[in-house]
Amino acid sequence: MKHIFRPFLLLFCFEATLFTPLFAEDFSLISKEKPATVYLNKNEKIVVHTALDLFLSDMSEVSGNKPTEISSLDNASIIVATVGKSKEADEWLKKQKVSAKELLNKWEVFKIQVIQRNGNPCLVVLGSDDRGTAYGVLELSRIIGVSPWCWWADATPFKKNTLTLPEGYVNVQQPSVQYRGIFLNDEDWGLMPWSSKNFEQTSVKGQIGPKTYAKIFELLLRLRANTIWPAMHECTVPFYFVNGTKEMADKYGIVMATSHCEPLMRNSAGEWDAKKYGEYNYLTNKETITSYWTERLKNVGQLENIYTIGMRGVHDGQMQGVKTLEEHTAALTNVFKDQRELLAKYVNPDVTKVPQVFVPYKEVLNVYNNGLKVPDDVTLMWCDDNYGYITRLSNEQERKRKGGAGVYYHISYWGRPHDYLWLCSTQPSLIYTEMKRAWDYGARKLWILNVGDIKPAEYDIEFFMDLAWNVNNVQPNTISQHLDNWLTREFGGEAGKELTPLMNKYYQLADIRKPEFMGWSRVEEASVKGGKTPVIDTQFNPFAFGDELQKRADDYTALSERVKEIAKRIPAEQQDAYFELVQYPVCGAAAMNQKHLYAQKARLLARYKLLAANEYSYLSDHAYNEIAGLTQTYNHDIQKAKWNGMMDMKPRQLPVFQYPTLPEKVASQQGASALVWIEGDSIPLQSKSKADLISLVRSAGNQTFVSLFSRNNKPIEWKIEKVPSWLKIEEQENGMQFEKRLIISADWAKVNSDCQDELLLSVDGEKYQFNIQAKNLTPGIMTEANGMIAWNAADYKSAAKGTQVIEGLGHSAKAVSLPKNGELIYEVYTTTPGEAALRVALIPNHPVNGGSIRYAVSVDNEKPQVVAYETGFRSEPWKINVLRNQSLNTTLHKINIPGKHTIRISALDPEVIVDQLMLDFNKDRKFYKIPIELSLNK
Repeated sequence: MKHIFRPFLLLFCFEATLFTPLFAEDFSLISKEKPATVYLNKNEKIVVHTALDLFLSDMSEVSGNKPTEISSLDNASIIVATVGKSKEADEWLKKQKVSAKELLNKWEVFKIQVIQRNGNPCLVVLGSDDRGTAYGVLELSRIIGVSPWCWWADATPFKKNTLTLPEGYVNVQQPSVQYRGIFLNDEDWGLMPWSSKNFEQTSVKGQIGPKTYAKIFELLLRLRANTIWPAMHECTVPFYFVNGTKEMADKYGIVMATSHCEPLMRNSAGEWDAKKYGEYNYLTNKETITSYWTERLKNVGQLENIYTIGMRGVHDGQMQGVKTLEEHTAALTNVFKDQRELLAKYVNPDVTKVPQVFVPYKEVLNVYNNGLKVPDDVTLMWCDDNYGYITRLSNEQERKRKGGAGVYYHISYWGRPHDYLWLCSTQPSLIYTEMKRAWDYGARKLWILNVGDIKPAEYDIEFFMDLAWNVNNVQPNTISQHLDNWLTREFGGEAGKELTPLMNKYYQLADIRKPEFMGWSRVEEASVKGGKTPVIDTQFNPFAFGDELQKRADDYTALSERVKEIAKRIPAEQQDAYFELVQYPVCGAAAMNQKHLYAQKARLLARYKLLAANEYSYLSDHAYNEIAGLTQTYNHDIQKAKWNGMMDMKPRQLPVFQYPTLPEKVASQQGASALVWIEGDSIPLQSKSKADLISLVRSAGNQTFVSLFSRNNKPIEWKIEKVPSWLKIEEQENGMQFEKRLIISADWAKVNSDCQDELLLSVDGEKYQFNIQAKNLTPGIMTEANGMIAWNAADYKSAAKGTQVIEGLGHSAKAVSLPKNGELIYEVYTTTPGEAALRVALIPNHPVNGGSIRYAVSVDNEKPQVVAYETGFRSEPWKINVLRNQSLNTTLHKINIPGKHTIRISALDPEVIVDQLMLDFNKDRKFYKIPIELSLNK
C-alpha cells in the first residue's frame, strides 16, 4: 500500500501551504527502491545530531531501510540545517529559493518543505535554532508513525513500504509556550528503584543514572519538551552528584531547572547535610547557605538553566526561622537580593538576562499576596492545588511583567487529603480547561507537569505537551478527537475507534472518584495518629437509585471486559504497549473499585447473616488478586522484565491499597426464609410486611427493584400471587447464587391514566404486599420520579452567548462553562409539593484572581439565591471537593404547586463551570453520584 501523508491530519496540527510547480513530483520519504540520503553539517549542535540518529533508527524500524548520511548537499534527498549555522547550507538554500523568513530570530521554530531540485523532489528540514531543527527532524519520525513512547511504552510502529509527501508540501511549527517540561517527583516507589535495581543496576543506593536520564531526555525531545525538574526526594542521589547526567541533558537539548523548593540549582532535600552545614536557616546561617549556592553556580553557571529563586524549607516545607507573615516577606526580599547578586557574578552580569522563576507554592502564595516584591524580569510560576485546579493566575498588572508567567501542574501527587500515585486518571478535558485558561491569562513562559514516575501517565503527559507546543491544537469540542488520534497512532484505526469511548469512560469514572480515593480514607490528618485514616464504606448507596454501588461496579466490569476483548485482536507487536497504555490502567481501576465496593456489600449483608455476603467477599478477594496479577505481568512478563520495579500496586502502603476488610464467613440457617429488601430502604423488610414501592413515571422511564437474599443453601423460591396487568417483573441475571433481584417497570402501552395498584409477592412461602403507582405524565420536559429530577448541565433549554460545553469534563463529561453574567435556563416538571433541595454540582476550580466565585440560582420568579463556592486551601470543604472532583452546593426552594417550573443559574464571576443538577424533595437522601446513567457508547 502506498502511504501519502497529507498535511491536514488532526493529531499534530500545523500551518501548511501547498503550491504546484510545473512538472513537480511528490517526495518519497519511504521507498523500497531508493532509500533516502541525508545531509547534516557536522558543525550542528549535538542535539541535532541526536535527533537525526533517532530518526535514522526510526526509519529503519518502520521501513527496514536506514537512510544514509552523506556530505554532499546536492546529492542528498533530505537536507537538515539550522539557519545561520552553516554558510554552505545557507547559500544552497538561497540558490534553491527556499525561504527562511518564518524562522529568523524565532524560538524553536521548524520548517519542513518539499522542493524541486533539478527536476527531482527533495525534502528540506530547517530550524530557527538547534532545538527547532531537532524538532523538525523528529517531526519526520511522527510522520512515518513513530510514537514518542516507542521506548517508554514499547510502542511498536506499523511497518510501511512507501510513504509520500505531496509536492509543494510545507509544514511550519513553533511552540506556544517557551519552556515546556516535566517534574520527576515521588519517585520512591517506581522510577528510582526500577532504575537503580533493574534498568541501570548500581551499587549506589538510590541512584538514577545517566542511562536512565538519557531515556527520559529522549522522551522529552520526542515530545518537543525542553525542560526538566529532575527527581529530588531524599531517597534519590541528587542529579548533580551523578556522573554523566549533565552531559546527557546537553546531548538531548534539555534545559535544567529545579522545583519550587530547590533554589539556584541545589537540591536541598538531598544535598544539604546538616552535620556539615548546620541549620538550613537563612536568618542565622546566611554565610554558609550563600557559599553552598555559590558552589553549584560555579559548576553549572555557564550551562543552559532556569534558576529557581526564593527559599523554602529543606524539602517541601515552610522557610525555617520565620514566625510571622511579615518576617517571611522580609526574609524572602533579602534572599532575592542576595541570590541575584550571585547570578550576576557567576552567570551573567546582566542578571535580567538570566532565566529565573519564582514559584508561589503553598504557603509562599500567602507571602506573595502579602506584598512581596518579585523582580520584574523573574517569571511568576503559578500552581494548581495539587489536584489539577489552578489557584492563582496573573492579574492585569502582573500580565505586564517582563518575566511573564508559567504554571506548575499536577497529574500525580503525594499528600493531603490523599495521594494519587498509582494510576493516572486526570481528565484530559480538565488539563485543557485549566491550561487554556492559564494561556489566556498570559502564562506562556514555562509549563511544568508533575508526572510522578512517568508511567503510567503516558497519554496525559503527551496531551499536556501537545497543548504547550500548540495551544490551539485542541478545542473544547475536539478533546476526544485528540485521544482518538493518539489511540489510532498506537493501535491502528479500527482499534482506535473502539478504544476512544472506552478510555473516555475510564477518565469519566475516575473523575467521579479516583481509584486511589475509593477507600474513603485520608492521609496527613492531624487528628489521627500516624496521619492515615482507615478504609471505611464508600458513599455509594446500594439501595438508592437502582443500587448506585452495583451500577458503578457494573460500569467498570463492562469497561474492563471490552478492553480485554479488544486485546485479543491487537497485533502481537502492539500487545505490550496495549497492556501498558490501556489494559493495566483500565483493568486496575476496575479491580480497585470492585475490591472496595464488593467488600462494602459483603460487610453490609453479613450484618444480616445473608449468604450473599460470602459471594461478595469472594468477588472482593478476586479483585485484589487481579490487581496483584496485573502488576506481576507489568513488572515481570513484559519485554523480559524490562519494567521490573516500576509498577507498585501499593505506593506508600496506604490503607486503600491493602487487602480488603472482609466479614467472617456466613453460615447457612436451615429453615430460614429469604430476606426481602426494597429500593430506597436502609434496612430489610420484616416478613408479611406492607410497603410502598417507588412510583413509576412514564416520561421519566424509571424502574425500581426488590432484592431477595437467601439465608439457607436452598434456591430462593418466589412467585407473584397478584400483579396488575400493566406491571412488568423480571428477574435480573446477576450471576449470584444467593441473591436474586426483581426489576419492576411499567408496560406503558397498557397505562392510559394514573393508577395505583397492589402487588403480592411470595418469597419462600412468606407474603409481601406492595403498593405501586404509575403516573401517566408526558409533559415533554424533565419530570420528577422518586421524589427528584437529575440532569446534566448541558441539558439546558437555553444558554447565554459565550457558553461552552467542554467535551469530556466533569462527572457528566460535558460540563458547561459560563461567561460572567451568563445564564442557563432549564424547564422541569414536578409532582411533589413542598420544600426541595436544589443541588448544583460545579467543577471545583478557583477564582484565579482572588476574591470569590459565585453563581445565582432561582426557581420560577423567586428572588435569586447567591452561592459562593470558593474554598480555602486544605480546608475541609476543599478536601471534599478535590476527592469528589465536584463542588456540590445546595439551596432550598419552596415549590408548592406541582407542574412545570423554570430554573435559572447565572454566573456572577468568571470561570463558573456547571456540571450537574438535581432537584430533590428528599433533602436528607443518602447517595454519592447524581443519578444520571453512564453509557459506554457516548
